[in-house]
Amino acid sequence: MKLELAGRDKQGPVRLHIDVQNQFSTTGHWLRGIFHCHVDQIAEPHAVCEHYRQLGFDFLGSSDYNSVTTMPRTSGNLITLQGAEVYCPAKTDLLHVICTGLQHHVTPLNGSLDDVQRLVRDVQAQDGLSILAHPAWSDLTWPELINLSSSGISGFEVSNRLCWRINGKGRADQVWQMLLNEGCRLAAIGADDANSWDEDVVGQTWTGVLATEPTLKGILDAVRLNRTYASEGPQIRSIELLEPGVVRVQSSACAACHFVSRGYGARTARSLRLSEQFELDLAEDGYRIKDWLYICLEDELGRRAWSSVIPLTVRVSPA
Repeated sequence: MKLELAGRDKQGPVRLHIDVQNQFSTTGHWLRGIFHCHVDQIAEPHAVCEHYRQLGFDFLGSSDYNSVTTMPRTSGNLITLQGAEVYCPAKTDLLHVICTGLQHHVTPLNGSLDDVQRLVRDVQAQDGLSILAHPAWSDLTWPELINLSSSGISGFEVSNRLCWRINGKGRADQVWQMLLNEGCRLAAIGADDANSWDEDVVGQTWTGVLATEPTLKGILDAVRLNRTYASEGPQIRSIELLEPGVVRVQSSACAACHFVSRGYGARTARSLRLSEQFELDLAEDGYRIKDWLYICLEDELGRRAWSSVIPLTVRVSPA
């Protein structure tokens, strides 16, 4: 979508030439679920699936260590995915990759960063996809993160609840944002990473996907197309670009919505009372946007939700 607006910057009136590719503008089904859950460590898979279904989740993926746990068939209103959390058994480093949508086992990593590309190809051959697990907790170096982000991995765990529970290293949003600046546009993923019935972990962090169909394929395609958000509680219901140049976010009740772009862009919208709608006026704040925009909602408890990045470029010319 292309827009041309009469706007302002710090010096006065300008013309804003905006090009936005809003992947959230499609029709579809908003689904809530988890790709990273140690189902076999928690209990019998049927019981785990039923528990998440009662919590209101739409999908659940297994991700036991280097092992594909057989999940019950999709039934009722819970879509199931089979997967594994893959790592190198011979090393003590914390490079872990969530592989989801698997039909059978994959070979563990051999400890080399280059082997991640092999793993990603093996997963893609099964029509699955790969997600970088708990980047903050893993203490990956910047060169490692750049290497991994170009390996074909589709998603990035912006928030991981178990890591929050262990030592507070659950959020990796700042590292994710730095990768965005380098052109690494990985889908925002949230995970509880549950490995027991711990109520502080189970279902507390999750992924929202805008799927064109409520199926396993629809969910995986949504991740590939960056139609996701990672959440610690807030729910995104829509992200729209309206004429004449307003970004409108509809959500569960929140205290603030941070419209985030490169550098000092773009703007925080706050509400004195909890609100379910927030707006960014591009005529007023469009000049502050460069290359991309994502939505970060915050509720009254400080819990956040991060949308995947929306490609959005702005060129400013004299009025």
